[in-house]
Amino acid sequence: MKNIIGPPVYGDNFLFRDKQLKMGLGLLENENSFLMLGIRRTGKSSYLKEMALKIKEKNAANICIEIDCSTYQNVFDFYRGLYEAMPKQMGIRFKKALADSKQLPKKIIDFITDFIEVVSLEQIKINLRDKAITYNKTFENLVINFLKNQENGNVFLFIDELPFFFENISQEDNKIHEVQMLLTSLRNWRHAGIPMGITGSLNLHQQLEHLGLSRKLLAGLNTITLKPFTREESKQLINQLLATKKCGWWTNEVTETLLDLIPDYIPFFIQYAFHTVLVNECNYIAKVEETYHNDIIPGLFKDFIYQFDERLKSFKGKSLNEAMELLDIVAKNNTATLEQLQDASNNNFEYEVLIRLMDYEYLTLSGDQNYNFTLNIIKNWWIQKRNL
Repeated sequence: MKNIIGPPVYGDNFLFRDKQLKMGLGLLENENSFLMLGIRRTGKSSYLKEMALKIKEKNAANICIEIDCSTYQNVFDFYRGLYEAMPKQMGIRFKKALADSKQLPKKIIDFITDFIEVVSLEQIKINLRDKAITYNKTFENLVINFLKNQENGNVFLFIDELPFFFENISQEDNKIHEVQMLLTSLRNWRHAGIPMGITGSLNLHQQLEHLGLSRKLLAGLNTITLKPFTREESKQLINQLLATKKCGWWTNEVTETLLDLIPDYIPFFIQYAFHTVLVNECNYIAKVEETYHNDIIPGLFKDFIYQFDERLKSFKGKSLNEAMELLDIVAKNNTATLEQLQDASNNNFEYEVLIRLMDYEYLTLSGDQNYNFTLNIIKNWWIQKRNL
């Protein structure tokens, strides 16, 4: 087993998600779809990779199209991503099918398949993306016909990092319309029998609410939640990683000390901590603790927490003050109901600010309607940042 830190893993490097895999496979094989929800770095992308592997193991003719939305700025980035993720020969057939349909202007086909951003039309520079939106329904139907009529095997769509697409979209009305347009197309593809797996944040439904979009756009998606590892699973992961290394100095006491220190049992955190302890040869407890405070936590802050500092910059003026006050209240109280937040702040915040904090995964809403920090590491960072 390899200690792959960061990129998605699959095969022998994928562990402990048997129940979720069985559930996902059962859905997809019956032309159903699922929405995989979870905190970042819990292995959602790895889950999709492993699911695609299992689908192809079931039938080598099956086609898995894996799309990463993390950098998409508009709906046609998605369509180009769909084309680019197709196997080469399938992509060639897809381009030909679009041309043979004679339902799309050639320039739009070129835009999707040849990555043309702007073209000249009648001596005027036109952003083709804006014009091509009018052909969305046509393209949506052409995709259905093409994907449902493959000669060998079935087609499965795996759409990763969908919340990033929403996050990248600006708040302009026409951009929000693109989000709605994409979600509508995905829903219609699902209804046509194209099975898909989509990853989203725990707060995806609140994110739609913040954008002013109906949750009905996610209709037809069965929810699977990916939780952090348990302590026992984390220990098993460390032991399996140790099995591939020659380090007789690593004792069970080292493992237990490390697990006592790690704030959250996120796979990425465990793998990063394991690597750091291994490199520093922490063969006694005091050295494990020293390495944790001097190397592991600073590294996790650098590779994980930085994004929360960046997102905080999106709040301006009064909204920033409200966001910081809400985070302060939850940090001091561990959890809080909406009423408690309102009382503690003298009802001095806009509900939209709270929703945005959930969008950005600072906070989450538990089943008993308490707001708390999504992860302990975020809470600890905030307490330190604010000297609470």
